Amino acid sequence: MINLFKKGFIYLVLMLLVLGSFSVESASAAEAVDYEEGVTNLNNTPENSAVVGKSLKKPEKGWKRYDDNHEKLIYEKDKWLRYGNTIDYKNGSTGAKKNVAAKMEFWFIGSKINIITYRATTYTKTALVKIDGIDQGYLQTYGSHQAQTLAFKKEGLPFGIHKVEVLITNTPSNVDTFTLRIDAIDIDIDGSLVDEEAVNNSITLDKNNLELFEGNQEKLTATVTQNNAKVIWTSSDESIATVDQDGNVTAIREGVITVTAKVENTNLSADCVVTVKKQGSTELESITLDRNALELLEGSQDKLTATVTPDAAKVIWTSSDESIATVDQNGNVTAIREGQAIITAKVENTELVATATVIVKKPISESSSAILSITLVNGITKEYDVTNAVLNNYLNWFDSAQGTETFKFSKTISPYKKVTEYVVHDKIASFEVREY
Repeated sequence: MINLFKKGFIYLVLMLLVLGSFSVESASAAEAVDYEEGVTNLNNTPENSAVVGKSLKKPEKGWKRYDDNHEKLIYEKDKWLRYGNTIDYKNGSTGAKKNVAAKMEFWFIGSKINIITYRATTYTKTALVKIDGIDQGYLQTYGSHQAQTLAFKKEGLPFGIHKVEVLITNTPSNVDTFTLRIDAIDIDIDGSLVDEEAVNNSITLDKNNLELFEGNQEKLTATVTQNNAKVIWTSSDESIATVDQDGNVTAIREGVITVTAKVENTNLSADCVVTVKKQGSTELESITLDRNALELLEGSQDKLTATVTPDAAKVIWTSSDESIATVDQNGNVTAIREGQAIITAKVENTELVATATVIVKKPISESSSAILSITLVNGITKEYDVTNAVLNNYLNWFDSAQGTETFKFSKTISPYKKVTEYVVHDKIASFEVREY
């Protein structure tokens, strides 16, 4: 009897240990996170500063990163191969095999996306990115070898579910093993990757953040994939803001609440954080630039000026490609090499932005000259034989001058006689440069 009791006791202890172990493993599995959240910005800048073409080894603030082998990233069967490499994010990437047309796709909830790849001199220049079926341009995977390259960026999408496709149709003739290697995907910190089933059973809102002044009202719109589904709207605190069953949010008093839209008789829901401010609080209304386009020669510099409301707001300046043009925090743009870049001025801690396109051209060599032909509004054409330095000065003057401001030319009309001529900015109809 004693032996039987001992055996029973030992069996009970073993069962408790097994159940305890199972509970711990279940809890660990429930807490597992399949992404990495950004905690700092590239180069520790106050705002996001990553631009296409640069290496981005960690997601920036406001972003989360998923590895390339995540289960919700769908690679066309037998056309992609997992490649292990310690310099890739989490020691590996997924490569598109050479000499095949290949596709990968995924769905995500959010409003912005980065695609991280490895870059190489043998990789394709024509890996097309589509979002919701619309062409968005090509991945920048061709170039000098660089790990964890930000090859594609898209921001400003309406917050909701989006389908992303990467399509490869042309394989470079000198390709070695892969056409390209996808390393990671970055999306909104509030977003997530979803599968096709979730896409077909979902609810999203057109905004996930909303700011209102006391007494003001704004409408939220819910998109539901289930036909004829009824949406139930609720506010987490109706003393701060209420919401009716059409999604109209009314601000009552200062505070922060959550408005929830839920599909009736399901667990499907979507939230919007509503911040109510007191009337009279300062509101950032706009930001504009003095120019939306700028042409510079390599090595030259010009200044963009931002106008914000209110004027005390801080502006953060960034360039989409610092290898082509850089910008400092005073808006001074410096041309580096031939190409095109987008300069963005953003009001700190807001989504308010203004942009200007910078086109950088190669300068004429110092020893060469050009004919600058200027057509005036009265139809008269004036021609000047100018050096590179004079031409650069003229181009910079023309971009910044206005009204009756003048530019001075020295002109030789005989071996012994020189004259000075002035052109007035608002009298210039057009001009062209003819190199020789």
